[in-house]
Amino acid sequence: MENPLEDSPQRDAKIKAKANEMWIADGKPTCGPEGYMEAATDLIGMEINPDAGEIPVESAVPLAPNGEPIEDAKIQENLGNLGGSMDEQDDRQEVPFGTRKEEEKALKDT
Repeated sequence: MENPLEDSPQRDAKIKAKANEMWIADGKPTCGPEGYMEAATDLIGMEINPDAGEIPVESAVPLAPNGEPIEDAKIQENLGNLGGSMDEQDDRQEVPFGTRKEEEKALKDT
């Protein structure tokens, strides 16, 4: 397996041929094959070393046997009140009041 980042005459020839092939396939736009050099370089690099990027990466959090992340139980303390109100106080009304009197009464009671 050759290094896809190392310059060699064979690799450069493959890149130029691929760029020319892509340029022709796109209908020969005015940029010429030079406009396809970067994409051709990437494709030839993938052809030379198809297994690149397949190194397994360890998960940052432990995983259960089914593959789901196991979260620390301490995180449950910070989930807040599930009552649904924006200020996390269930004793307040979440919807607008029907009348001003109801609103005044509720605000005095808090």
